[in-house]
Amino acid sequence: IWTMLNDKMVYTRGATKMGRGVRRHTKTPHDLIVMEIESKPLPEENWKELSKIGFKRCVVQHIPPPQKTRHDLGEKFAVLHVWGMTVYDTVIFIDADTLVKNSLDDLIDMDMEGKTIGVTKDIRAKRWVDTFNSGVLLLHPDEKEYHRLVELLGSGLEFEYVMSDQGFLNEVYKNDWHEIGFVNNANLALYAFQRDFWDQHPIEDINIIHYTMQKPWQCRPNGQYGPICKIWIDAE
Repeated sequence: IWTMLNDKMVYTRGATKMGRGVRRHTKTPHDLIVMEIESKPLPEENWKELSKIGFKRCVVQHIPPPQKTRHDLGEKFAVLHVWGMTVYDTVIFIDADTLVKNSLDDLIDMDMEGKTIGVTKDIRAKRWVDTFNSGVLLLHPDEKEYHRLVELLGSGLEFEYVMSDQGFLNEVYKNDWHEIGFVNNANLALYAFQRDFWDQHPIEDINIIHYTMQKPWQCRPNGQYGPICKIWIDAE
């Protein structure tokens, strides 16, 4: 189970809650890994918190983004390194603004039916779209695929640059992704804009909540997303 953080302690707090959820509910043997960019190491105080949960450190090189990429999102392309981590059969990359509520065993063992990655359909501008959200990403590391991705990134391939790594992955895998299901990436945007769909899924059945509309550490129990925020606030 992999994630990547910036140097703000609030993201570390998010990762520790996410990691505790994985540890509490998931029986499949797994490691918790934080990917750290060599040129931008996390402060030691952050690592003290992460180590308590059992997170390990994987130091990687910065992957240069295309020039058109938004400057504040350029470092996110380091996520491509997970394809090169062939010491693992399976990787689930999870954003730190998530909460793992249930076991990830079924997700780890999911048959992607010949597709290269597992993700969920996205919602943008209040509507379902044909692209995917990569906040929860299931894959099987492969050295050749890793090199292919890095070469494609530097090839001039056009994609939705404002979406950074998610835009790139959507262009590369637009016909090669498997739907892992809402319960494995319950996007808070659906709570806001597609409430009927959200309410069709009992909250106890949701495995991963993804706090896209408002970072969970900014949530208030009496705010717009109150009941969903309270789940994160009350989690250990």
